[in-house]
Amino acid sequence: MAVVVGFIPTDVGYRALDAARAEAEQRGGPLVVVNVLRDGVETDPRHAGDQDIDIAREHLRGAGVRVAFRQEHTDDDIADVLLRVVEEERAELLVLGVRRHHDLARHLLGLTVQKLLLGAPSEVLVV
Repeated sequence: MAVVVGFIPTDVGYRALDAARAEAEQRGGPLVVVNVLRDGVETDPRHAGDQDIDIAREHLRGAGVRVAFRQEHTDDDIADVLLRVVEEERAELLVLGVRRHHDLARHLLGLTVQKLLLGAPSEVLVV
């Protein structure tokens, strides 16, 4: 079964890629890497450009499973896009990276993460 990872081109994003790769290899399914672009937002550090995608591909080179990259556009909610991809891929796991600060609970209760934790039709791994 597929593993979907929400990817942003940051240290947190690469930690999430590593965890998702390990889970996909253990589960024997494909790994689907998703970066969501917000339409109308010109500069956002969460947007992966072509160079970022190339670096992520290189980072996952040699994975023991098929790896697919998807860049999805939205003018709405990032969580809705990730939930749709999880359903389309029939994924059994969604992997998310969160920044680690002293108050981790504050980030876990963020709107996007909370919506994904409560709405995903699959298991969710927060890295």
